[in-house]
Amino acid sequence: FVRSCVCACVCVWAGKSVSITPFNAGHLVGGTVWRINVDGEDVVYAVDINHRKDLHLNGANLEQIFDKPALMITSGSSSLVSPVSKQARDREFLGSIMNTLRHDGNVLLPVDTAGRVLELICLLETHWQKNQLGNYELVLLTSVAYNTMEFAKSQLEWMNTSFTTSFEHTRTNAFSTKFMKICHSKSDLLKLPKKPRVVMASLASMESGPARELLIDWAMVPNNLIVFTQSPVADSLGHHLQTGLSGSVRVQVSRRIPLEGKELEQHIMMEEEKRIKEEKGEKGVDTKENAAFSLESARTASGALARLASTSNGSSVLEVVDHGFKDVLIEGFVPSEDCAGPLFPFKAEVKEEDEYGEVIDASRFEIDLNEEDIAVANSAEAMDVEFEADARPTKVVSIGMTLHLRATVMLMDFEGKSDSYSMKTIIGNIGPRELVVVSGSYDAVQTLIKGVKSGDSPKVHDPDNLQFVSVSSAAISSFSLKMSEDLLRVIQLQSIGPYSVAWVQGRVEEKEDDSGNAEHVLGPVEKKFRSQHTAAFVGDFSLGDLRHDLVRSGIKTELVQGVLVCDDLISIQRAGPDNEIVIQGPLSPKYYKVRDILYNQYSICS
Repeated sequence: FVRSCVCACVCVWAGKSVSITPFNAGHLVGGTVWRINVDGEDVVYAVDINHRKDLHLNGANLEQIFDKPALMITSGSSSLVSPVSKQARDREFLGSIMNTLRHDGNVLLPVDTAGRVLELICLLETHWQKNQLGNYELVLLTSVAYNTMEFAKSQLEWMNTSFTTSFEHTRTNAFSTKFMKICHSKSDLLKLPKKPRVVMASLASMESGPARELLIDWAMVPNNLIVFTQSPVADSLGHHLQTGLSGSVRVQVSRRIPLEGKELEQHIMMEEEKRIKEEKGEKGVDTKENAAFSLESARTASGALARLASTSNGSSVLEVVDHGFKDVLIEGFVPSEDCAGPLFPFKAEVKEEDEYGEVIDASRFEIDLNEEDIAVANSAEAMDVEFEADARPTKVVSIGMTLHLRATVMLMDFEGKSDSYSMKTIIGNIGPRELVVVSGSYDAVQTLIKGVKSGDSPKVHDPDNLQFVSVSSAAISSFSLKMSEDLLRVIQLQSIGPYSVAWVQGRVEEKEDDSGNAEHVLGPVEKKFRSQHTAAFVGDFSLGDLRHDLVRSGIKTELVQGVLVCDDLISIQRAGPDNEIVIQGPLSPKYYKVRDILYNQYSICS
């Protein structure tokens, strides 16, 4: 797979007309929609997008960014999701949690470590602060919980604009939580006061991590609640819990225990044999090039100097040279770079005064630790102790057990992806000439394809894994030309956004550049060969925008059944299958004034 990906890479040289622009995807922090512009044609890579505004992220606004790209690559993973009101979802989610806590139950939320869990943190922390729910514990339990929160605090500029505004005005960080506790292991969770609690634990699939451990402890308690916030991973424990109908799940419980008895002795013997082999391999290296030895390598237990000497058969033996400790031993006439030379004794003196004679008080420079820093330091020390304990030889023992599920299981959509109806609308408004659907199950991909194929639909591809897709030349139909200076002096360029547009009549010639390579140059044609053409109106507008400009110019307007009436004399409307603009009225100064304002809505290429 890696080899195929590397082989698919294409080198782009500097100066080539390829530009890559990122846009907000609205799904995760750092989630990106990519626009790849190749010779004026756009390729849009929009996988896992969210058009709705979340608590911590702005929504993706693709319809105002892209217009009829040559190719669009998107995902069909959320095509089976029905549209749900955000307010109704949050109300049901919080209501189920509070009902469980009031009945002395615990709530388990299997989550990812640093993705959509930020949305849940914002929602639950806001609810806890609003209702002052200090009687219930709110916990984030992952191995990287502290790092996740610190990272989120430093990324506010990439999140919801309200977060940035609040931080600029009141210096309030949305992720400086007051009620949510941070735990890195199950042992940290057990140290908290025994209260009904909501625990966001990793991993979402429940294949490993604290979420799996808490499931074994909480699943058989009827008052508890397990809420999945994203679609299950196929063939995972979370998938079996959501789709299981029997109420019983077979679980493999794996624990790491230290080695004892014969197993420990055998492990020590194997490690010793491995160490001896490594030492023999190091001693087998030819040492003839090492003419000098450092002082540390030459030191022996008796204070003598040890060195390796080559015997007649090529092997190395250990010789102990009876010299004093302070002797300088150099083999040959030229000392090597790493040999030990004579040194005078040196002892670094610690100055208690600075250059001006003032006594330095170290306590003045000590940083006062707050409660959060002390908790982090204690947690780090505990992790060091656990690491030392884990350094002992251990083995993993797996025991199969049947988990009788009595807790309530729910699925709430907090995945942050656009639903099926929204995806069809977005693709229809963008209007790509070709569409590639990747990711998602077979049913989800086919559902999206059926919804897109209606009317003037794009050509759709649904490749399998590692399958290449050949995009037709009709989708990306661009041709690179170099415009001559004579042509640039003749044409009249009109700026339209980031582009410059003009009517061009020229002749293509093949010439050689300075390096001898052939290139196509577009030059002007003689005036007698030029054809006549009408002016082109480039752009689009709405009647509402035109009405606003007319009112600013002092013209009374009224919108009646899709017709814009100006001063009861002139009418403007869209008509025909192509939505052409039709302006009607008597020829008068008022008519030409309205027409000029209408023309200003376009960029005119004549």
